[in-house]
Amino acid sequence: MNNAKNKIMPLLLTAVIIIVFQVPIISCQIKDYIMKSESSETQAGESNPSDLSSSSTSKEEQAASDEEKESKLVYFDYKKIKIESTYSIETKIKNCNLILDYFGNLNVLGEIENLSNSNKTSLVITFDFYDKKGEIIFSDKLPVSINYLRVSSKLPFSYVVKDSYRYIDISKIKIGINYKDYYKLLEGNAIVRKETFYYRDNILHVDGKIVNIGESSIGNLLLLATFYNDKDGVVFIKQCYLPERELPAQEEENFSLEVLLSKYAPDFTHYDFEVFFEDSVKMP
Repeated sequence: MNNAKNKIMPLLLTAVIIIVFQVPIISCQIKDYIMKSESSETQAGESNPSDLSSSSTSKEEQAASDEEKESKLVYFDYKKIKIESTYSIETKIKNCNLILDYFGNLNVLGEIENLSNSNKTSLVITFDFYDKKGEIIFSDKLPVSINYLRVSSKLPFSYVVKDSYRYIDISKIKIGINYKDYYKLLEGNAIVRKETFYYRDNILHVDGKIVNIGESSIGNLLLLATFYNDKDGVVFIKQCYLPERELPAQEEENFSLEVLLSKYAPDFTHYDFEVFFEDSVKMP
């Protein structure tokens, strides 16, 4: 019996020692676990003071930036923007003008004239916008919807910069034109005859005729009215209503145009028409 007790006592002593040493370790592990859990809950439910400070600073900087932009818009004078156009012996960009419309959009308007002995097709107008340092702010292209620009004819164009924050730093605009030559002769030939115009109820009414003096029928008729100020700068462009888009040879078609003279329409002193078409027989 004494021998059994002598064997058990060392085992019990060893177990007690192990328990005594394990308790602090387990306690530390539990403490670390609790601290990690609290830290995770803090990150999930609350922001650190440094994060709040950074977020607040970011919002203040954004607000200051927006306020600065608004201040620039107040003093922005689009009339000081310079317009430069590329020139060649075949085409000319002329009568360019800038208009800030009723909705706050900056409009770049002008005309392209074909000075060569060949028609032009696949026309694309290019725009480069520069700041005061001569660095490009942005560039863009404006594909032309007409099929071709005939010899000695003019094409009015209008480009709109809708984002006001993009144009407040513009100091200069360069306008160019890309195209391909089209040497085939057109068998159709449409001309415009203005007949009458009058004003009624603050509306300008214009009536006229399109006459096909060519030897072939023409299709996809498009008639554009270009309005100018007293310096021949283009102020706006309007498409005329046509009952029919096709016109046989040696025949004519009536057209009409109505322009509401309101705050939406810039002041103008004179206007002109340009007609565009495609040969129904021959296509580019």
